[in-house]
Amino acid sequence: MFQDHAEQYVVFKIEGEEYGLPIQHVLQILTVPENVPVSDYYSAIRGMMKIRGKIMPVFDVRFAFGFDEAFPDAKQRLLLIEIGRLNVGLIVDEITEVLKVGAEAPQIGDGKSRGKRKGSFFTGMYKTSDRIVMLFDLQEMLEEEGLFVE
Repeated sequence: MFQDHAEQYVVFKIEGEEYGLPIQHVLQILTVPENVPVSDYYSAIRGMMKIRGKIMPVFDVRFAFGFDEAFPDAKQRLLLIEIGRLNVGLIVDEITEVLKVGAEAPQIGDGKSRGKRKGSFFTGMYKTSDRIVMLFDLQEMLEEEGLFVE
């Protein structure tokens, strides 16, 4: 029997726009610690943190997308991500939901077709009559920041 293939995305906001990250990469969602060390390297990398017994880089997604760094806010979250053998933390403005996108869902773009906007990369978008969620390519952003992802 055929079943619809549905994917789940953690939806986060940056500057009021919604982005979806495949849920299989998300280990945990935390509040952003106040003591994220800031690196001297001019990139989205904000420093290194010891989380869950591992040292991992912390990225400011706003900066990677080309926006100014935000002041700390109670809505900000730190997504602990695992992609390949790499663990990273991603700082986002806020998490809005877990979105289930079925095969019948209206989408534009698929596979490796991507557009680049302010340094960010996408595999497509989920679109309904009242919203657009850009489907975010985490691996592409990390490689753009100089991290090799297997």
